[in-house]
Amino acid sequence: MWIAVAVLAAIVVGAMVWWFRRDPVGRVAGNTVEADMDLGIPAEAEPAFMEGLRAYPLRVGGRLGVLTTYEPPRLISLHLLADAFAARGDAALHDPQGTVVALIAHLGAVERPGVLHLREDWLDGEVDGMDRAAFAEAVREAVSGECPWSADPVIGALQVTVRESNTMMLDLARVLELYREARGERPEATAGELLSEVAPRLIAAGGPGLTWTKPPTQEDLRIVLGGAPEPA
Repeated sequence: MWIAVAVLAAIVVGAMVWWFRRDPVGRVAGNTVEADMDLGIPAEAEPAFMEGLRAYPLRVGGRLGVLTTYEPPRLISLHLLADAFAARGDAALHDPQGTVVALIAHLGAVERPGVLHLREDWLDGEVDGMDRAAFAEAVREAVSGECPWSADPVIGALQVTVRESNTMMLDLARVLELYREARGERPEATAGELLSEVAPRLIAAGGPGLTWTKPPTQEDLRIVLGGAPEPA
């Protein structure tokens, strides 16, 4: 009897490990895309696109316009994905699930405007007393102002939505690299002072380590940059 209980417990633990590896932050896999979200694609294509998204075990932030995958870790613009889906025409309408799967693999394979590659090992331990969550919060304070935002410390992602119409996607690993360089040059500066310099500079330069769900306007940049300096 005890052997049977031990085997059952091992199976349960194994299933839990598999689940959390599949969804590393321990959240329910699925999506929260809004049915009335304006994706800018033909009306006849949108229901099929939504069907394809709902059938795929992804994390989709409808209001942020961002799709997150964890294996490998990626952020993909929903607008980019929807445009590619609509371009497939009747083939996408007849097989929305297969089309979404294929497009995610294709678009996510290469970092491009609307696609951000991330790293799960972006921060081991702490930097200046900040763990992953604290560092993500410190970067958020340096760039988002009053804008809606979302952070995923597991894969080092920060998303800031500007005027509810465009979302900036930021790779915290890249910010961390610049932060450590700045710390070496200014050991006396506070974390907030350094991040208020390096994060806006990365945004103004346009990356690498940064992209948007749609091409940013000058107003979008003004909102997240404020009075930040122009890139050198």
